[in-house]
Amino acid sequence: MQTEIILLGHGSRSLEANHGLIKVANKVTHLVNRPVTPAFVSHGTPDLPSAIIVKILSGATRIIIMPLFLFRGMYVSTGIYEEIKDIKEQFPQIEIIVAKELGADDIIANLAYSRIKETIGHEFSDEPFQ
Repeated sequence: MQTEIILLGHGSRSLEANHGLIKVANKVTHLVNRPVTPAFVSHGTPDLPSAIIVKILSGATRIIIMPLFLFRGMYVSTGIYEEIKDIKEQFPQIEIIVAKELGADDIIANLAYSRIKETIGHEFSDEPFQ
């Protein structure tokens, strides 16, 4: 089974912002030791359906979509599934899995804490949230 991974971000008119998603995809590529493709909801290429089709045409039998969104808003809850509905019908033999969004995770809280601390100094304790 050939598993492929797509890292899905919102996208922006700012190329610098879109480059951020590409940088994260490259970092995840090194962590999972396999290619991770960035895709964009809007204002960037490829869009999600295009990225999925490229993966299928290159031989993927399973595609994991990792939404790089903090919370489960409308797009994560329904929009992704609406975008991939036709592809799933056209390629029923391909397993397409949508991973859970980032969510209210301790890692996110610790990252926010780190950014606050680096912005205003060392007023806070050095103990991360647990």
